[in-house]
Amino acid sequence: MMAPEARYLVARSTTHPNDLYGFLMFQMVEEETMDDDVMAQVAYCYELQLVETVRNHGLGEYLMDILDKIGSYWKMDKVMLTVFKANKGAFKFYKRIGFTLDEISPSVCLSALQARRFDYEILSKQCQRDTKKEKH
Repeated sequence: MMAPEARYLVARSTTHPNDLYGFLMFQMVEEETMDDDVMAQVAYCYELQLVETVRNHGLGEYLMDILDKIGSYWKMDKVMLTVFKANKGAFKFYKRIGFTLDEISPSVCLSALQARRFDYEILSKQCQRDTKKEKH
């Protein structure tokens, strides 16, 4: 979390700025694809942490939407993240906001027998491109 390339979105109270509600930590990285000659430009979400009291009120979705907009602005191909298989709540959340298993996720690129050895999956979502800006 102390990498110089790391960037943070921090959520805090508007009335009590010292009250932190959570954060999203991300980096812009190149990530492998199933095509050996192609690397994807990715806004990678390494951490999304929210205090219990603000969960299920839209803040996590809002932070992920901001990350998508940042990725789009910098012309990233997609937003990616790693989620533990045991974290059913996170899996459900990310699927609900449009994330799917990435092509390099263990259960996609390996046999079912091999994929069982991994306790995580890799999810991704294509960045939304602003076609109005790209036409100029």
